[in-house]
Amino acid sequence: MPSGIRLSADFGHQASISASHASLFGLDVLTVSAGLAGLQSDRTITALKGTLLGAIAILSWGSLGALGALAAAMPPYLVLGLCFSIAAVTGTGCCAIARVRLVPLYAPEVLLAAFLLGAYHLAYFEAFHHAEAIPVSLINYLWPAWLIVIGNLFFALNSGWAGYLGAAIGFAGVAILIGGDFDVKTGDTLGYALAMAGAILWATYSNLRRRARHEGMGAMVSICILASLFCFAIALFAGEIFMPTRQDMLVILLLGIGPAGGAFFLWDYGMRFGNAPLLGVMGYSAPVLSTGLMVLLGMGQLSWRMAAAVAMITLGGAVIQIGSRTGAAGYTAARRISLRRG
Repeated sequence: MPSGIRLSADFGHQASISASHASLFGLDVLTVSAGLAGLQSDRTITALKGTLLGAIAILSWGSLGALGALAAAMPPYLVLGLCFSIAAVTGTGCCAIARVRLVPLYAPEVLLAAFLLGAYHLAYFEAFHHAEAIPVSLINYLWPAWLIVIGNLFFALNSGWAGYLGAAIGFAGVAILIGGDFDVKTGDTLGYALAMAGAILWATYSNLRRRARHEGMGAMVSICILASLFCFAIALFAGEIFMPTRQDMLVILLLGIGPAGGAFFLWDYGMRFGNAPLLGVMGYSAPVLSTGLMVLLGMGQLSWRMAAAVAMITLGGAVIQIGSRTGAAGYTAARRISLRRG
């Protein structure tokens, strides 16, 4: 074969191989891109579900003020132990139906989570014995800000500037809601410290559950069992005695199913799968919802502060949502560019 013909044949063969490789490479990129798009879609659906369930937990906490007012005369730690017990029994039934195994009570993550959950309530309730209720409530509602700060520092939350700004705006809304009656007293320092410790404990607990390895429902049942034992031990130590009426039993049941029991399961799912920074800012809406419900029940009066707080909290949530979408869009674009270059 003449050299010119041989060169042409070799060149044509190499060209066909290159075209074939290019086609295969293009197919690989398209396949990977389609797979990433499907995975991203599944993650988005799961994240939306988690955020929704977390929001329902916050909505449930909005009833805590009214139910708490009805339970004000009851011994707090004994009532809390009963609420955790109701949540544990309900969760055990759900696990049996779903065929989910309970996580052992001695599992390190369960022990730590139960301690943080019980310690939070201990610090929060104890703070009211050493300081005025309104400053304690406001300081305790620093927990959404602590959730974002602690999450970014130790739990890879990666909320960015939007998380900090949204948390600050949301807290400003709560400050507006309570600020008219805020009166700081030097003698109440211990109460303020306990309220701050409670906020940090709850934020740490939430971030810990966000990174939990064990299945959520089975772990939460075990956590509620240990937390109930913890509260009963404190009630026994404090000498609390209680003979509930029918109305008291109904209030305790509602608390156990809702804000002081069942809501922890919803919050757990929201922390593990939802938009944690957004849920953090949405957490500021709990006192607004609580105030609104108490107004509807005739326990309070409507004011411009409530409307301003709603606006600020909504703005804080919008800032975080916009920031998270911008970050997600940037990540997707960078991922596609890296695939094309690879």
